[in-house]
Amino acid sequence: MMYIKYKKSLLGIAVLLFSLVSYAQKIEDATFLTIDGMDYDAGTFMKFYFKNIDIVQDEEQKDIDNYLDLYIDYRLKLQQAYELELDKKESHIRDIQSTRSSLAQPYLTDNKVTASLVKEGYERGLQQVSASHILIKISRGASPSDTLMAWNRIEAIYKELQQGADFGSLARTKSEGPSAGNEGGLGWFGAFVMAYEFETVAYETPVGTFSKPIRTDFGYHIVYVNDKRADPGEVTVAHIMTFDKQEEGEQTAASRIQEIYQQLEEGRSFEELAREFSDDENSAARGGRLDKFGTGGIDETFANAAFELQEKGAYSKPVETKYGWHIVQLLEKHPLKTFDELERELRDKIQKSPRSRKITEAFTGQLKKQYQVPGKLVLPKEVYDLVNDSLILERKYVFDKNQPANTTELFKIRETNYTIANFLSYVEQKQLKEFTFYANKKEKLDAFYEAFVTEKIISYYDSNLERDNEDFRFLYNEFKEGFLVFDLIETQIWNKADNDSVGQQDYYNRYKGKYTWKRRLDIDLTQSTSEEVALEVRKMLQQGIATDSIKARLNVDNKTKVMISSGIVEDTYHRLPDDFEVQLGVSKVHHDDGDSFYKVIQVNEIIEPSVKNIEESRGRVINDYKQELEKNWIEDLRKGHQIEIHRKVFQKVKAQIKTQLD
Repeated sequence: MMYIKYKKSLLGIAVLLFSLVSYAQKIEDATFLTIDGMDYDAGTFMKFYFKNIDIVQDEEQKDIDNYLDLYIDYRLKLQQAYELELDKKESHIRDIQSTRSSLAQPYLTDNKVTASLVKEGYERGLQQVSASHILIKISRGASPSDTLMAWNRIEAIYKELQQGADFGSLARTKSEGPSAGNEGGLGWFGAFVMAYEFETVAYETPVGTFSKPIRTDFGYHIVYVNDKRADPGEVTVAHIMTFDKQEEGEQTAASRIQEIYQQLEEGRSFEELAREFSDDENSAARGGRLDKFGTGGIDETFANAAFELQEKGAYSKPVETKYGWHIVQLLEKHPLKTFDELERELRDKIQKSPRSRKITEAFTGQLKKQYQVPGKLVLPKEVYDLVNDSLILERKYVFDKNQPANTTELFKIRETNYTIANFLSYVEQKQLKEFTFYANKKEKLDAFYEAFVTEKIISYYDSNLERDNEDFRFLYNEFKEGFLVFDLIETQIWNKADNDSVGQQDYYNRYKGKYTWKRRLDIDLTQSTSEEVALEVRKMLQQGIATDSIKARLNVDNKTKVMISSGIVEDTYHRLPDDFEVQLGVSKVHHDDGDSFYKVIQVNEIIEPSVKNIEESRGRVINDYKQELEKNWIEDLRKGHQIEIHRKVFQKVKAQIKTQLD
């Protein structure tokens, strides 16, 4: 178990360090070390040195000559691990496969684009936008003629706006969105609320102006920006709510809220009034408390009343919303978090939002250039003919493996061909998990083909990371070798020390003088809830009354007034009071500032320092025995091996390292 945890810890540290280290100079290919005829290049040595220098605590190990000794020992250990065929163990192979998946993840995305989107998301989140829009609906997969028709309509509206037409009037009469009746008004919103293309235009368009037409998955939009403001963060409030019950013809909400407000003004508890009189049954049971919220996605009048409150406990005058009447009390303000606090959350949001397509598109675009795959791949017309309408109507398309066209190549990544058969097989499986609405079969197949190309090109890159990415190759090899070394240490040292009872006994006999007990005390430690109870406990202890009887007398009616723990402890035991004087018998009552208990200690016996027997010191003996075995093993490791350091090359290595450190 310790071994597994250690390897996981190593994985986390190495991934972090590797992401922080870069090498400006080309890796040196010269051989600087030869062991038993095996050559080792200087570049790898320098990578190891720079990668580990920041976590090395021992200054001697930072010395390049001393580090060379460690490096030679490391290579000898690896050599022995391969000789013992530890790399062929099933457990080792499983660990490596699992580790590779974790190590590969940072290499299977465009980290620069991700970082840019995270920063952009945070900066946009500092501000909110109030906007309106005009929408002409058109799906992404619409026919060219329908798309052109929609574009002509939005262009005509845009020209009207340029000529001075009123935006609200055009939105009310020509927009196809649900906000048309509100003159296109969408209210206030922040980042990650609207479609990414819409959000971008809203944030980039100046207040009081409208944008050029833009395209989203919903259609063509023109965006008018009404206002912008700093995001005030979030608040937690309570409210008292009254509303008229229409079915009963009631018209008392306004008068009732005024009566409640008067009660507040006279000093009554907000929480009590909410429990008693609020018509919002869900929050009334909690004294009117609501979950924290921001300004978006909530009634604007209610939000304004909440955010205008400045002091905790302050409450608003009655305000009316479309839901009824409210009095709002501020419980807590939650200011915006810092970038560091939000970075991980923003990364998760981006990965789960449509804007992650930008990351995938950028990464796939890089890979297409690297593998010389055409940037825009289009399905041949024959593929549309091979798929019947059950794909779009019922999601029950069945791939016909006997079609002559199946062997036709769609695209190629180096030595690997992807055919119509590969794609149609993919379609058959993907349709079962794809619930996105598509206007027609062509739109769906085009979307599937784009996903197919992306999946295959990233999968190909993943499968060949060791070949095509030098940084990953170094990191992955380091982990494979590191796991082998730890497997070797486990085999040669840890398992042997754990199971060698004769060796443990021999080690104990040689060094038992260092396994000693400090002075120990046989005590009864009592902790009482008050000084009065503690004095009673002290008196009973002095009278020789047993601890069980003391608890039985004092802990009555399901109330625990005293807790007692008994046993042998060292005289430095952390629960003993700082001013406790060790002596036989019953102590005074001790009470430290900040401690809610009053302590009385009865010392039954003082046990002077003594040597522990082997069972009492078994854990420390095994650990120390492991260290001795490892030390002797490393000393013997170089025996029988031919080790040659190429001094001229090594001197150049040292000079280069010192130059980079300066």
